[in-house]
Amino acid sequence: MATIQLKPLPPAEAIAFFRQKGYRIGFDYRDVWQQEHQAAFTVAKAMQLDLLAEIRAGIDAALADGTTFETFRKALTPQLQARGWWGRKDVTDPVTGETGPAQLGSPRRLRVIYDTNLATAYSEGQWERIQRNKQIFPFLEYVRSASVNPRHTHLAYAGLVLRADDPFWQNHMPVKEWGCKCSVIQHTQRMLEREGLTVGKAPPEEMRTVVNKRTGEEMQVPVGVDPAFYYPPGGRRASLGKRMMDRADASAAVTASRVLAGGVKQWMPLVQTEFSEFVGRYASGERREVGTQRVAGVLSPNMLAGLQAAGVMPQRATVNVNLQRLHHLLGEGRGPARQAKGAGTAFVAALPTMLTEVGEAWLDGSRLVLLTSSEEPGRAVKVVVGLDEPVHRGQRGNQVVSMELINPADFGRKGLRRIDP
Repeated sequence: MATIQLKPLPPAEAIAFFRQKGYRIGFDYRDVWQQEHQAAFTVAKAMQLDLLAEIRAGIDAALADGTTFETFRKALTPQLQARGWWGRKDVTDPVTGETGPAQLGSPRRLRVIYDTNLATAYSEGQWERIQRNKQIFPFLEYVRSASVNPRHTHLAYAGLVLRADDPFWQNHMPVKEWGCKCSVIQHTQRMLEREGLTVGKAPPEEMRTVVNKRTGEEMQVPVGVDPAFYYPPGGRRASLGKRMMDRADASAAVTASRVLAGGVKQWMPLVQTEFSEFVGRYASGERREVGTQRVAGVLSPNMLAGLQAAGVMPQRATVNVNLQRLHHLLGEGRGPARQAKGAGTAFVAALPTMLTEVGEAWLDGSRLVLLTSSEEPGRAVKVVVGLDEPVHRGQRGNQVVSMELINPADFGRKGLRRIDP
């Protein structure tokens, strides 16, 4: 009689999580930060998309086919060496402009790339199953790493049983540090009774202050969680655009502008989609649910350099639209004679794309006037941005004041200072 061999099925949820990711190019591992990893595949200092695609294909095979690390390493190493992405080489940081030696490909880096991507994909896949099955398996048990030298902060959680919807898991669902091999097990009430387990109480959260030295962003992070892994489980690409812009809004102007400058084609469609939804929901009456403002784009490094030379350097590089201004941009509350030319939902919703297609930029006092492309022949969109305007509780930001369709030939440039876009 023939022997039936049973093979484990590929982890469908982990594969789906990994494949929904987009791409983000980042020189430093902190350029793509926290929740952005749930929605974008990146490898620090891999600055070309085709290079990222090769590394990503190896991780995909490991998830789908069960490829071991040795197979992954042996297949990828010659490819990276052929591209010149191997060993220590002098490279230039696009954010700081500094050139110095940095580690590119190496067996150790490949191990970190392999382990981290597989571990996070498996964890996100497990979280999806937990949410799907928590009515039947409502409890989670924290299982310590099998490492000979486990982290003491994680060891303290070993055997802890909490409900699957306990807020504790938002901060501590493994993996939460580099190389972490902790996990969780789902239980029913009967399983707990059979194994002599009882539902406990989440320990008090001990926070510490951490500064992302790449961006200057200061945050409170729980002990036992690496800042790079401090984000709740379950995030996906659909929310990447807003997360990226919110992070840029919290970063120093030059840093945010330079970090995002190299990947406009990758991030802009995501920001455009989210901003269009924001404007659409506002226009349809969902005004409490959408929040007070959205970041629509980022001033380019050239614009910031020009503004600095003019003595008008904004605190942030981001360009925001708040609800009060959005009301007027859409032409609401104004008669036809007072409405800006082109006013309407579709017109305003296209703002993120417009901000990446600036043809001319002019400084008018404390306001930046941008002329961007328009679908109408012979027309341009004039976007006026108030620089460093009061935003909230003493904070300042760059706010869109107005936008309208104009004939570029009629635009008065006399007395304005030209800024390189």
